[in-house]
Amino acid sequence: MNRSVLKRERQNKVRRDRNRVIKSKVHTAKIRLVEAIETKNREDVEMRLRTFMSEVDKAVKRNIFHRNKGARLKSRIVKKIKDVFNEHKQAS
Repeated sequence: MNRSVLKRERQNKVRRDRNRVIKSKVHTAKIRLVEAIETKNREDVEMRLRTFMSEVDKAVKRNIFHRNKGARLKSRIVKKIKDVFNEHKQAS
């Protein structure tokens, strides 16, 4: 096999492992946030929401998620929080 092919495989493995760690952090933060939402603990939700937003932003910044995917994840979780805590704005 060509030396450049072997090097490319090594690089891809390193990048894949690095990306998997970051995706896992986002997923774990989301799971913990959803659990906090289900318990309806306001302070815990706010703390975990900040953590989740931060992890998503880091993943977007590192080009692991597309910026639209990051926005979509954040938008859906905020909508879920507002549904649980009944904080939707009323139409005038």
